[in-house]
Amino acid sequence: MTTTSAPPLLPTVTVKSSAVKAGWICLLLGFCTFWIFGFGFVFFSVTFILAIVAMCSNQVKQGVILLLSSLASIVLCAVIFFAVVVGTVGAAAKKASDDIKRQQALHQIPPLRR
Repeated sequence: MTTTSAPPLLPTVTVKSSAVKAGWICLLLGFCTFWIFGFGFVFFSVTFILAIVAMCSNQVKQGVILLLSSLASIVLCAVIFFAVVVGTVGAAAKKASDDIKRQQALHQIPPLRR
């Protein structure tokens, strides 16, 4: 009786995609270009997609970190943007109010003395 042995199992090789690296690059570009009419949101969206691609290519841990980073970046940049807008509008309103008070003081007719 001859016994045939099964061929030895080959080690599994996991191919790492470059989605994680590209995701971090897009996240950095998103921060750098956010101030140009919100153009960074495009890069944050691409980062979000690349995080999902990374999770699908067996880089789950790195993909989840990238996904959470992209979501946090969107929230952080939106909060900073609104804080800057509110501060600018508030400063402009204060300046306008001061100008109106100054103009009223200049054009006020003094009371007549008897």
